[in-house]
Amino acid sequence: MRDIKTRLYSAAPRGNTARPVITSVQLVDLGMELMQECTITANAPITMADAVQYRDGLMIALLGYVPLRHKNFAAIEIGRDLIKEGDHWFIVIPPEETKTKTYLEFQIPEDLQDELATYLNLVRPRMLHRVGCRALWVSPKGGALSYSAVDPVITRHTIKRLGIRVTPHDARDAAATTWAIAAPEQIGVSRDLLAHSDLRTTTKYYNRAKGIEASRVHGQLIAQLRRKLKPPRH
Repeated sequence: MRDIKTRLYSAAPRGNTARPVITSVQLVDLGMELMQECTITANAPITMADAVQYRDGLMIALLGYVPLRHKNFAAIEIGRDLIKEGDHWFIVIPPEETKTKTYLEFQIPEDLQDELATYLNLVRPRMLHRVGCRALWVSPKGGALSYSAVDPVITRHTIKRLGIRVTPHDARDAAATTWAIAAPEQIGVSRDLLAHSDLRTTTKYYNRAKGIEASRVHGQLIAQLRRKLKPPRH
């Protein structure tokens, strides 16, 4: 049986392990585009289709700015992980919840503050029916969006709009790729952003072409690149 198994593995075509090369800017642009297409106002009924698409757009844009691991991103809870201090929102993940057992803190960038407020005040309540649910991401069924549902949300829109399948993990690749292309001399920022203990991990697995401070700088870089790439108005 061992011999047969060996021959089968040898004869079987190897899977394509190459992952899509994408930058954080593309993810943020896609997320913003999805949200801008929705009709969300405080004085008018919100359709479920618009609510879902707005949620999806915010998820994609937030992953572009804050490339958390899939598990942590799916499990964000308001008041526990998503915290407001003054006029700013932060995502805080305790060490016991992270893969590297390190404390993570990210600031939601200014460019996403209004969209997050719209989601929390108008869109999320439209979908939520379960009293006491603190999950940031909710589903049309009325409760928390499951871990397994996050991946299809991201891949569905990236396949349709970008022509490639992008997973939540690819958002982490995108963050390091963005720095490798735009500011290779500061690649260390991506190490702090992705919570790698060793820069070699970032270089080996994520580089293709400390927490809160890294997230601020990452957001500023994305904003600068988006302004440069935006076509001029005629």
